[in-house]
Amino acid sequence: MKFIAKKSQIVEALQNAAAVAERRQTIPILANLRIKAHKGSVEVTATDLEIQIQASSEVVSTEEEGETTVSARKMSELCRSLPDNEEISFSLSGGKLTVASKDFHADFSTISADDFPELEISEEQTSSLIGASVLKRILVKTSFSMASQDVRYYLNGLLLEFDNNEIKGVATDGHRLALASSKLENKEGLQLKQILPRKAVLELSKLLPQSEEAVELNVGASYFSVKSGNLQFSTKLIDGKYPDYEKVFPSGDPSSLKIEKEKLQLALSRASVLSNEKYRGVRFALSEGSLKLTANNPEQESAEEVLDVDYTGAPLEIGFNIGYLLDVLGSLETKDVELVFYGEDSSCIIKEPSSESEVYVIMPMRL
Repeated sequence: MKFIAKKSQIVEALQNAAAVAERRQTIPILANLRIKAHKGSVEVTATDLEIQIQASSEVVSTEEEGETTVSARKMSELCRSLPDNEEISFSLSGGKLTVASKDFHADFSTISADDFPELEISEEQTSSLIGASVLKRILVKTSFSMASQDVRYYLNGLLLEFDNNEIKGVATDGHRLALASSKLENKEGLQLKQILPRKAVLELSKLLPQSEEAVELNVGASYFSVKSGNLQFSTKLIDGKYPDYEKVFPSGDPSSLKIEKEKLQLALSRASVLSNEKYRGVRFALSEGSLKLTANNPEQESAEEVLDVDYTGAPLEIGFNIGYLLDVLGSLETKDVELVFYGEDSSCIIKEPSSESEVYVIMPMRL
């Protein structure tokens, strides 16, 4: 194998692949990425046996076709550190991959590509096109509410639901829930519910471009893949039944509070300084036109702040986790936000005042 590529042609593919490669190295080859040189192009692949990324790019020239695997972290870090616009030559000889540029030379140890465990997807899949920015928004707006190491394994992921002409993303860790939805054009008849693993969601939300270009989705019973340009991302799905998230939404007589988002964010940030470091609780005391925030900690320290708000409901006292509130506020994009309360023992809904495309539910805390 021997080829020459400009740094700009290959560095992005190497970095994307390195993010997927398994760093814990329980199986050595999983810490490697596969580099395969074709005539006029190079293909880079990485996998951790659950997700896989495959990126191809044009190169300056290919003198000899071939393939090998090399450390994903070392290769991506090295190529990223080389000067921009530099031409880099790659040549495989005697089990060593030599990487050289104008004034630099390095030899990497390799493992044969014959042992590389590429994901083989043989099941029947349903294909669909969706705007890259639409899918990216769904993932970004909900992923922070996923659980990370919950014994209820299906919560360590994100539910992606297609229902005719609408797509929904739902994530919950049992204490909060995030739902984002978007209308789709010309998608009549597509009905799917699949759970994407946490790592796949986080990586895919970074990889997808913020553009209107369409990406191709392929969804099967146990696999999900996205193809965007020269990039293909595939993941195994979580096999489980996601809870009925509709039951999480509170019911009853709502009382709505509207406030400038930044004003509430700053007040919560101040309160968090003196909140209990373990539980991070804040008490809301609502009365007509007023919101009093109170936080305290075991050291007998406390913080209190009164904010003018748009609220005309009955007086109410309720506690929340400050971190959960700040996560939601950081995700919303409008100047003002709306918090809807259903009583002291019921969850609160947070959303943008004029939109239902993103809705967040936060359970109360006993303080």
